[in-house]
Amino acid sequence: MSDACTREGQLTLSSYSTLPTSPRSPNHDSPRSQYCGYGWVSAVLLVPLLVQDLAAMNGVEAANLTERCDTTKEDYECVMHIFGNHYLDPGAISLYVSSFSAVISFVVSLSVAAIADHGAYRKRLLAAFAILGCMTSVSFFIIQSPSLFWMALVLSPLGWACYNASSVFTNAFLPIYVRVHPKVLEAQDRVEAHLTLQEMDEKNKDFFRANHRMSSNFYPCGTALTNPTGTNYAVLVKEQRKIEEQVSNDLSAWCAGAGIVGTVIVQGVCIGISVGMKESLLSLQIAIAFTGVWWLAWTMAVLPWLNARPGPPLPEGQNWIAYSWSKNFKTIKAMRQLSQITRFILAWFLLSDGINTVTALLYVITYQELKFTHTESLMMTIALSSVSFFGTYLFLMIRRFWKLSTKFMAMLTLGLYTALTAYFVIMPYFSTVYGLRQDWEVWVSVVYLGLIISTFFGVAKVMMAELCPEGEENEWFSLFQLADKGSSWIGPFATGAIQAVTGEFRPGFWFPFALFVVGGAILFTVDMNKGKDEAVRYTADQEAKRRLLASIPPITITTAGESPFLARSVLLDL
Repeated sequence: MSDACTREGQLTLSSYSTLPTSPRSPNHDSPRSQYCGYGWVSAVLLVPLLVQDLAAMNGVEAANLTERCDTTKEDYECVMHIFGNHYLDPGAISLYVSSFSAVISFVVSLSVAAIADHGAYRKRLLAAFAILGCMTSVSFFIIQSPSLFWMALVLSPLGWACYNASSVFTNAFLPIYVRVHPKVLEAQDRVEAHLTLQEMDEKNKDFFRANHRMSSNFYPCGTALTNPTGTNYAVLVKEQRKIEEQVSNDLSAWCAGAGIVGTVIVQGVCIGISVGMKESLLSLQIAIAFTGVWWLAWTMAVLPWLNARPGPPLPEGQNWIAYSWSKNFKTIKAMRQLSQITRFILAWFLLSDGINTVTALLYVITYQELKFTHTESLMMTIALSSVSFFGTYLFLMIRRFWKLSTKFMAMLTLGLYTALTAYFVIMPYFSTVYGLRQDWEVWVSVVYLGLIISTFFGVAKVMMAELCPEGEENEWFSLFQLADKGSSWIGPFATGAIQAVTGEFRPGFWFPFALFVVGGAILFTVDMNKGKDEAVRYTADQEAKRRLLASIPPITITTAGESPFLARSVLLDL
């Protein structure tokens, strides 16, 4: 290689550390810690138990429809009159209420989610929904008699809507904090530096061509600049994505752990309330109110230190709800350009409903058929949360040790879910003793679910964070939440209908089993690398369109005005 080329390469490489870096400032430990701290607001909602108790108190004996239900009996079996000759089991009513709550949550989340991508609305809406959620939880004290059962049907959807809307905003912080993590920014700077050097290579080649000095001896000059250490652009991008995936999984796991600890604390307090008040209806109301106060208190404690990373200002004169729906409609239209994230959201639409249905059925069967008490139901949740804490870090260590991808972890945990559901489905056909008919089966199932549930939801959020376009996190996570809550009414509704037809809850496990099989097949086809490339191209295309529109001057249309010499101007906003 010629001396000229070598000197040029050394001069350029010496400036490596001074090349322009990302305009986004690095995120430090404090904001990430506060994001994890928000996980502490995870509060178990005891509303399904309250709904079942109120339905039973308003019901009649299943064996004698003319006799009022006596809930003081140990093994009471009651149904509630709906209309005409139609009666429903309290457990089925609880499933239908959950289904209706999911629909309301879906509408609310879709109506406000896109707003959070503008300004600092993400933090403000977190606070607003925490306040509304706390007020809803405390309002359950209004229900002082079984005749006010309808109040529970109103408050339950409101509480779930507030909680799920908050989940949209908190989930949207994950990709933002990952992208400004120091390790991720360092990897991104290496990629940008390589591109800058590549551009300088092209300028050097143009210079030599212009001065007629280009010869075979100067061809290696380009590789001296853009490939100084034997690396290339593709290798650097691959390294950057591995670092992003590592940071995403670590942050998700630590936040899940914080949320689990908070859940265990809340459940412990609720058990104390339940035992101290002999599992009365009032004890459930106090426990629900406590979860709401806990939610609000931790939200307000975390928000001052939560870095909002504000987005562009909201367009003036826009109606919040109309703007949010129009933005979500545009996001759905954009799915044609993002084939892999579309597949993932479709898979999540099915899988999330299956997972929620398995958990709901497990609690209904234990409460209605195995006659678990309020305290035992709360202990189930504590056991589930405690085991999931260890399960989160167990699978995190497994992933690190074998260097497994996020998608592989999702498929692994989904396979474990499917295996347990297959046991619930198949065993009742071969035995009248087993198949979720023994208390020990319940506790084994709780431990089994605890090991995988937090990991599955965590890797799903990480996959979504990796696939969604930059700058539109709230819109895409609202679509992610849309897929979750938009389908979560289907499972409870379907299993409630199966129970109404068969008289049993266990056949309902066929529904989530089918969802796991179909959803797993779709998830298997998702290509993460292709999806990330699509997201980068989409972001670049959107930015190019915005710049193009900003560069076009407004068009002035002149029409006949009041003066023959002066026309009226109408500006068309392009």
